[in-house]
Amino acid sequence: MKSYLLHGAAVVLLLLFVQGCSTSPPAPYPPPVVEQGGTLPGEPARPAIPGGIQPQPAPPVATTTSPAVVALLGQAENQANGGDLEAAAASLERAIRIEPRNPLLWYHLATVRLAQLDAAQAEQLAVKSNSLAAGNRLQQSRNWRLIARARQALGDAAGARAAGRRARELENR
Repeated sequence: MKSYLLHGAAVVLLLLFVQGCSTSPPAPYPPPVVEQGGTLPGEPARPAIPGGIQPQPAPPVATTTSPAVVALLGQAENQANGGDLEAAAASLERAIRIEPRNPLLWYHLATVRLAQLDAAQAEQLAVKSNSLAAGNRLQQSRNWRLIARARQALGDAAGARAAGRRARELENR
C-alpha cells in the first residue's frame, strides 16, 4: 500500500512539475501586453505624475536564468519521478539557496512536501511562494490551488473552499 501511495505521489508530482516548468502560460492565461506606461484591458487609466511620467506596472516575476538552478530543477524532477521525494526536496532546497526569491522554486518544494503528506509545511511553502509572486496572478492562483489541496488534506474543508475561491478570483481578473 505504501509503495502504491509513493508511486501515486510521484505521478502527481510529475504532473505538477510539468505544469510548473512550462515556458509559456497555458492558453487561458495569455501574457499581458502593456506598453510603457499603458494599462491592461479593462484596467482604469493610471493618473499622471507631475512632470508627465506615468506610473509603471510592476515588473513580471522573473524566471530563473541560473544554469545551476535549471539543472537542480531538472534533477529534482527526475528524483521525484523516480519516487525519491527526499532527494527531490534536497535538490529544490539547494536551488532555493541559490535563488531564494524565486517563487517557482518554493512552489515546487511545496508540491514535494504535499506528496510527502506534509500538508502543513506544503501550505506554508505555498504562502511563501505567494509572498514572492506579487503581480504574477498565474503563480498566485497555482499557489492557492495547492493551499486548497493542503487544507483539504488537513481536514479544513472551509479553508480549502476559501483557498479555491481565491484561486478562481485570481484567474478571473
